[in-house]
Amino acid sequence: MSYNAKNYTEQGGEKTVIGGELEIKEGAKVTGLPASTLVVATETTLGGIKAEATTETYTVPVKIGSDEKLYVPTYPIVPEFPVVENQTDSTATSVEDLVTDFNALLNKLKAAGIMTANTP
Repeated sequence: MSYNAKNYTEQGGEKTVIGGELEIKEGAKVTGLPASTLVVATETTLGGIKAEATTETYTVPVKIGSDEKLYVPTYPIVPEFPVVENQTDSTATSVEDLVTDFNALLNKLKAAGIMTANTP
């Protein structure tokens, strides 16, 4: 009696033949394949890179380095806004006094780097 199998390992274990379907379960690891033979993962197909789906407007530039590793840039660190020197509440009783208080506020914003300085 003989038995023919589509998937088998030859005598000695040097060669495995896949004539049927090879299923790789979540969490499994395949080593030794060059990166150029990997297929790109999709929502329905497991590939070399698997990522969670997101919106079309959310993009992150990535690159594959010379070491064949995938590199994703770090998010830029957003600098904190500078703290502006306190401007006391205006107690102006005339337009001229209010202009003086307002100009003092503008000068503090410029000194903190929030507003550009006047150009001549």
